[in-house]
Amino acid sequence: MEYKRIILFKGAVETLEYFSEQLARAFVHMGKETWFWNLNTPVDSRKEFLKFYKEGETVLFTFNFIGLSGEKQFETEKHSTLWEKYKIPCWCMMVDHPMYYYKQLSETNSNLKLICTDRGHCRFTETFYPKYGSVDFVPLGGTKLLADPIAYADRDIDILFAGNYVALPNLEKHLAGVPEDNKEFYFEIIEELIQNPEMPMDTAILKHLHSEIPKITRHETLVCMYHMIFVDLYVRSYFRRELVCSLAEAGMKVTVLGKDWELSGCRKPENLILMGQVDSLTCLEFMQRAKISFNVMPWFKEGAHDRIFNSMLSGCVTVTDSSLYLDEILHDHVDFAGYTLKEREKLPEIVQKLLQDREYSQKLAQAGYDLAQAHTWEKRAEMLDGIFKIG
Repeated sequence: MEYKRIILFKGAVETLEYFSEQLARAFVHMGKETWFWNLNTPVDSRKEFLKFYKEGETVLFTFNFIGLSGEKQFETEKHSTLWEKYKIPCWCMMVDHPMYYYKQLSETNSNLKLICTDRGHCRFTETFYPKYGSVDFVPLGGTKLLADPIAYADRDIDILFAGNYVALPNLEKHLAGVPEDNKEFYFEIIEELIQNPEMPMDTAILKHLHSEIPKITRHETLVCMYHMIFVDLYVRSYFRRELVCSLAEAGMKVTVLGKDWELSGCRKPENLILMGQVDSLTCLEFMQRAKISFNVMPWFKEGAHDRIFNSMLSGCVTVTDSSLYLDEILHDHVDFAGYTLKEREKLPEIVQKLLQDREYSQKLAQAGYDLAQAHTWEKRAEMLDGIFKIG
């Protein structure tokens, strides 16, 4: 398909809107026309849509089913959607595991094609939702804020961590009313993932489901997984807390961007410099000032996270755990400093060495900066361009 116009969305999730803005800028440089439907002004957006749309040359791109989740503002008089009425090809990029989107994926949209940010998520979707056909893999990208990063020696933040914390007791409150047997089942999976953090989320859940219910059907499996998002959220928060607090408790000052870290129970809270939740641009501005940007991967065992590339493009030394995909493109001790969740007790020593050896750290930061030029949202737009053309 020789498309010329792209519909995107704003007014839903700030980070996803920011990603969309970076992609839109890149598409414009490629000679495409872009337009944002504002979910907060649906009447005006519908009028503008009718002016922007051109038959045969318009596509829609969204994240996490925004605009494709049955929102009333996209309905037509015959209970279909605008996208179906005008036969607009739609692409949805899921930035979480597909188990989060059971309801949306269970609907039928003949114009919809899927993209995942993790190869394992691609395989899961192709296996459990074969009606969508082949699923494309496009990793998250990074944003280069400044033409040249601030010199390493001039940075005033030693260690930066960006990410919210969800207090584990608060998460457990969501299990109120859940039968004790089910709770026990959830925590068996959580314990296995903590002991074996290299295991993909769906591998662990499917293993336990098949053990508990040998004849479980595909539909039952997907329903169960949708109701087990708690497991993913719990494990993510568990490791974030363990790792961030390990640095603070080793005597290092950590500047933290994200909400609810005052609930972490860190034994040396005076070493956590809590800035609260910030937007994407502010996060990037903080990264410009950081010597070290420390990342804990979400449970993407065959993908990447934008924090990694953002950190590199900001001129920080990037400290992160890895994935099968990251193992293909990154090089430990060359363009980043790696650690593993399995041996997370080594993290403070790794970070301390980086703080002490400025020359080594500067080399890592420069190599990471150079490498990440190939992993910007501009490069992801080029990948999407190829996907849209194939149709």
